[in-house]
Amino acid sequence: MDRPLLDALASQFTHDGLVDQEEVFQKLRDLGKSPIETIYVASQVLGLSLPEAKTALYRSAAWQDQHEAWQSVQSSLGDS
Repeated sequence: MDRPLLDALASQFTHDGLVDQEEVFQKLRDLGKSPIETIYVASQVLGLSLPEAKTALYRSAAWQDQHEAWQSVQSSLGDS
């Protein structure tokens, strides 16, 4: 994770007035950012804590296609 690059991206989003949660998540997805990078940037742009940004990411339409895979991973971790 390149924090200076992500910090610059968050600063650019803020400068551009990008404050809608779904738009932020979709833009980061379109840019090819990982879920962890998305949580990091969204927390800065949207003024959320990291846990709040993680919850918002899981609930977002932009990442909805990943929900089943995430649940599968979490379930398999619980089976260990």
